[in-house]
Amino acid sequence: MALKLFRAEFLRSILLALRYPIEFIVGMGVLYSLFMGLFLGARTMVQDPSALGASLDAFVISYAMWFFVLSAMGKLAFSIQDEAQAGVLEQLFLSYPKMIVLLIVRCVVDFFASLVFVAVLLILIMSTTGRWLVLTQQELGQVLLLLVLTVAGIYGFGLIFAGLALVFKRLGQLSSITQFAFFLIAYLPLDSLEPWLRGILYCLPLSLGVRLMKSVAVQHESIWSATSQMELVGVVVNSAIYLLVGALVFAICERKAKMDGRLGQY
Repeated sequence: MALKLFRAEFLRSILLALRYPIEFIVGMGVLYSLFMGLFLGARTMVQDPSALGASLDAFVISYAMWFFVLSAMGKLAFSIQDEAQAGVLEQLFLSYPKMIVLLIVRCVVDFFASLVFVAVLLILIMSTTGRWLVLTQQELGQVLLLLVLTVAGIYGFGLIFAGLALVFKRLGQLSSITQFAFFLIAYLPLDSLEPWLRGILYCLPLSLGVRLMKSVAVQHESIWSATSQMELVGVVVNSAIYLLVGALVFAICERKAKMDGRLGQY
C-alpha cells in the first residue's frame, strides 16, 4: 500500500514539475540571487580573502539546509490549503482514512525532490564562487545521514503547520516568520553563545544537525568520534520527538476539523 502510494506521489511530483517548469526555474533563480547578494555583501565587508574562503563552506551548508526548511515547512501546509481551495480535500480524507500516512509519503517524495533542487543549486553556487566542497566517500555518507536525520525533525514542524492549515485554512505570515527564524538558527555561531541559550537552540530542529554537518564537511571530523557520538544521539532523539509531536498535533487538528465539519470548507 505504502509503496503504491509512494509511486503515485512520485509520479505526481514529476508530472507537476514537467507541467509547471517555470516554478522550478523561478525558484532556483530567486534562491541563487539571494545567495549571491549575501555572498557579495559579505565579501565587501571581509578584508581577508582566506578568512572568507574558510567560512564560505559553512555558509553554503547553512544556506542549503535553510532551503530544506522552506520546503519541509511550506509544502505540506500549502498542499492542504491548495486542496481545500480546489474542493478535493474531503475526497482525500475519504480515500485515505489515515491521512498522516499520505503526508509522510509526501514528506519522503518532497525530500528527494528537494535533494535534486539543492544539488543543482549547490553546483551553480560553487561554480560561481569558485569554492568547491571536497568530500571523501565516507564524509559524503556521513553528511547524507545527518541530512536525513535533521530534515526528519523539520518535517515534524511541517506536520504541525499542516494540521493548523487543516483547521484554519490560511496561516497568514506565521509560516514565513518561522522560516525566517530558522534562517537565523542556521547561521548563528552557536558555540559563541551563552550556555543556557545554546542549550535552548539545540533543543530546536536544524541547529545541532547543521553543526555536525559543518564539522564533517568543513573541519573533516567524523561523527563516530567520541566527541560527536553524543551529539549524533541528540540529533536522532530531537528529530524523533519532533516527528512524534508533529504527528500528534496533526491528529488533534484532524479530529477538530472533522468534528467541526471543516474538511469540505475553505
